[in-house]
Amino acid sequence: MATLRGALLTLGMAWLLGCAQEVRLVNLTDGATIEGTSTLWDQSVTLTMPSGEIVEGHYVSLASANIGPDSLFYRATVGQMLGGHVSGRFHGYALLTGQNGTIVEMVFASEWTGHGFGVARAGSGEEYRVTF
Repeated sequence: MATLRGALLTLGMAWLLGCAQEVRLVNLTDGATIEGTSTLWDQSVTLTMPSGEIVEGHYVSLASANIGPDSLFYRATVGQMLGGHVSGRFHGYALLTGQNGTIVEMVFASEWTGHGFGVARAGSGEEYRVTF
């Protein structure tokens, strides 16, 4: 019985890690949405911009992210941006780039299941609320 339980747990975790989560960005100014996916297995995020351009990249732990003067989040207080509801969660950062030079940066907090929330900024100045 324990072997069966362990096998089911292993299969369940493999399925969870391989699944793509839907990602939605909502523009804070006009409410326009951007949709995409995030995958736990390879820690990637892919979005389709309103122009049709695909922006993509990988996310890393916020603690290991290099958020320097070139970042759209340089000197930002991430805890305040996320509403202070960030304890006990994974904190991440993603830099997404597109083939036409579009840049989107995200900071977020997520549960171990891969669901979470955050904030994104585009190089063109737009800010977004992020849910996944």
